Amino acid sequence: MGAALRQKLIPHSGELGTGREEIIREFLRGYLPKRFGVSTGFVFDSHGNVSRQIDVIINDNLMAPQFEAIGGKKFFPCESVVCVGAIKSSLTSRRSIKKTLDNLTSVKCLDRSAGGRNFALINDEPIDQLANHLDQIFTFLFVIDKCVAEELMRKTLFEYLCEHPRHLWPNILYHFEHYLLTYGCDSGFCPNPMDAYAISSLNTTSGKDLLLTFSRLVAGATYVTRVSSFSYWQYLSGPDDLGADVYAFEDAPIKGPLPRHVVERPGSGSF
Repeated sequence: MGAALRQKLIPHSGELGTGREEIIREFLRGYLPKRFGVSTGFVFDSHGNVSRQIDVIINDNLMAPQFEAIGGKKFFPCESVVCVGAIKSSLTSRRSIKKTLDNLTSVKCLDRSAGGRNFALINDEPIDQLANHLDQIFTFLFVIDKCVAEELMRKTLFEYLCEHPRHLWPNILYHFEHYLLTYGCDSGFCPNPMDAYAISSLNTTSGKDLLLTFSRLVAGATYVTRVSSFSYWQYLSGPDDLGADVYAFEDAPIKGPLPRHVVERPGSGSF
C-alpha cells in the first residue's frame, strides 16, 4: 500500500493539487466496499445548511442519492455521509491548520438527526451526534508533503480542541510517512473524541506502519458510523405546503368545511 501510494504521489512538473487529491481518493476506493462512494463536493442537512467544499467525502450509496449541480459540483445528504477528509500538499502554519480544520468542522456541524426525526438503520436508535461518536461523521486531515513539525501540530490541535465542543473535534491528523495524531482513551489509542483524555501521537520511530494505521482507522470508522435513510419529506415540502388547488371527484362530494386552497365550482354541489 505504502509503496504504491508513495510512487503515485511523487510530484511532477506542472501537476495540480487536485490531481494528488484524486490519487488519495482512488487509494481509499481500493480498500473500501463498493457500497461506499468516495468523491468530493459539499454535504448538506435537512435544515438547508451546507458545508464548505470538501476534498474527500465517503458516503453510503445505498442510503441516499447524491445531487449534482451545474458545473459538476456534487452535494451529499449528511445522513449517508460517514467520513470526510481534507487533503493538503503542504500545511506550514497555525493559521492554515485551523482554517483546514474549520472546513471539516463545517461538516461536523450539520444535523444528522434531522431535528430528532432520524433513526439509525442498524438498530433503530435515535441519531444523537452530540453524545454518540458512532453518529458523528468521521473527519481526517491528510498532509502529503511539507508540514509543520509534530510538536507544533499537536499544540495547534490542542488549541483547536479547547475552542470547540467534543462532538466537533477532528478524528485524525496525518502527515504522510511522518506522524499521526489522534486521541488516547481508556481502551488505548483511539479516534473517539467523546472518551478522549489526551492527544496520542505515532511517528516513524514508533515501529508502526503509519499508512496502515491511518487506513485501518478510516476503514473502521466507515464501517461503524451509523447512517439513516434519506427522507424526501424532510428535505422537500409536504403537500400542505405546496399551495395547490384540490378538486374532489364528482361522485364523492366532500363533507364538512372547505379545506384551505379548495375551489368550489358554482352550482355543482361538489368540488
